[in-house]
Amino acid sequence: MGTGGYFGYRYKRKYYRQYLSGFACPYLLGHGQRLVGIVPRDSSAFKDWVADRIMMLENAKTIGDIHDEVVHPDDGIGADDLGFKVTYDLAWTFPSSELSWTYVIDLDHLVFTINGTTHLRLDHMPPNLDGYIFSEYDERPVSEDYLCPRVNLWPAPNFDIEERQQKYEALQPIIVPVTEWGAPTWDELSASQRFSIEITHYLLRTTSYRFASAYAPSIRRDIGEFCWNVLCASVPALPIFQEGGMKNMNLPYRTLSCGWTNNWHSLGAYVKMHSIENQEAFKLLDTDYCWIRDCLVTFCAHFNDPIYVAHEVEQMVEKMRHDGHPESVGIILSSQQELVVVAVDGHKTRHSPVLDIRTTPRSENPGGATDGRLLLTYLLSPPLTVSPLPWRTQPRMLPCFPHSIIKLPPEVLQIIIRFVDMGTYLTLCRVSRSVHSICVANPRVGPYTILHRIPGFETIFAAQSTDDGDGALKMIDLQCSSLRHYAAWEPRKIAPGELDDLRRRKIIPCTDM
Repeated sequence: MGTGGYFGYRYKRKYYRQYLSGFACPYLLGHGQRLVGIVPRDSSAFKDWVADRIMMLENAKTIGDIHDEVVHPDDGIGADDLGFKVTYDLAWTFPSSELSWTYVIDLDHLVFTINGTTHLRLDHMPPNLDGYIFSEYDERPVSEDYLCPRVNLWPAPNFDIEERQQKYEALQPIIVPVTEWGAPTWDELSASQRFSIEITHYLLRTTSYRFASAYAPSIRRDIGEFCWNVLCASVPALPIFQEGGMKNMNLPYRTLSCGWTNNWHSLGAYVKMHSIENQEAFKLLDTDYCWIRDCLVTFCAHFNDPIYVAHEVEQMVEKMRHDGHPESVGIILSSQQELVVVAVDGHKTRHSPVLDIRTTPRSENPGGATDGRLLLTYLLSPPLTVSPLPWRTQPRMLPCFPHSIIKLPPEVLQIIIRFVDMGTYLTLCRVSRSVHSICVANPRVGPYTILHRIPGFETIFAAQSTDDGDGALKMIDLQCSSLRHYAAWEPRKIAPGELDDLRRRKIIPCTDM
């Protein structure tokens, strides 16, 4: 990396930038240490200083030419008089191969931002920056007392706000509280439904932290893959294939699988979604949506402003009507672990408020599942295993194929299904409604039928193996790795006695309080 950098102000979402030549680092005699020092620590002086900075920017000389730069003086003297390069683009606030350090005095949020990610409170700054390491591998992280936990740096809408609001209001939408969508409670969930929530908890815990800064261009381009991983993990009873396990099953191209299987077929419904990566204002109706479990699904960056909710809801309703579905349900999933649910019944449009799907302490919510997470599980559950939406009276019907196997008692069918291979399992799912309901009651992970999570462990489950005919209980540790940005799930069989050894060593990733 180079030793130069940038310094700037942010005011009303606009950046006023100057180039830092020479030693731009935050330590010793670097520019960063000097720039931190210009912020008054006295509260009364601080208020006057903020007002002065705003007045200066409102009257500053500005430069719009993309090829021109204003060079910040090494001693900072007279910097305001030189003017600023003005931009709404925040890409420059992140380090690059040419520039190692950037500093922004953000007057919208009253923070001092270092390298686009560390946001120090302007009204409670550290005395100096010596000893801190501002990177994702912080050896001495900045004290939480000095940090602002949440900063909205999303760019301004790139569409006509007034026009989009009018189109949304023309729908005369009804906002339905989450409690009125008919989602079950944690205690009412099947083993498959609980499993989908539990593996999604793990996925979010290990991957979501990066997307707190999804406004950064380098991260925003990965939003689609992240949302796809979360969506697939959230679908109850969706089989998890071993790597390459789909190749010899002659499955349709758009067969959905939970996680990467070394087979692009499992991404068939997603690979054409490009509006998020390209930061386009509008979605393409033919490519930026997909139907999963009778739900129309799409992704978005965030819902940080009500206009984005209106914008996304209106587009989804247009897609539903474009496809000729007078009675539809849709899910809009954001990179910020939030969702909005949309329902169309003829000319009537309903949608939920913005709902949180983040993991919560189990002491606050059973299973750590929010109301939004329970609703997502309900909507993505296999058809006919859940009730229709409360205002709909006609359940969705699956074709019924008579077969002599349905004459067997359910408990016998359950034993048979738990020990068949994956190909036979997928066939049995299509035999009849009754057999289908037994198949999807417990999730399938490669050669394992999952029974339940082991209390005290986040990813260890009790299971039965299709490879063993004795029905003995097995323990598997389900781990997730990232291949080509897609989640790849891999079960590891736990040897006898290993679980007790893990307990003795107190390697317990979660608690069931």
